[in-house]
Amino acid sequence: MTQSPSQGPVVEVKPQPNVYTILLLVAVIALAVAIGMCFWRLTAASPVGYGLEIRNFFDALTSPR
Repeated sequence: MTQSPSQGPVVEVKPQPNVYTILLLVAVIALAVAIGMCFWRLTAASPVGYGLEIRNFFDALTSPR
């Protein structure tokens, strides 16, 4: 039986982030910024906002009479 030549210790290298990982991070950050801006706009009590309170997001919807 023959033996293969011995090799030194194996060093595992961490994989490099690829372009898809970076695109996913950019998309997550953009989504978080968009949600934050919408929430800020809905709760802002100024002429450019709607002046909602946080509890209004969780109240049951009622139809106007």
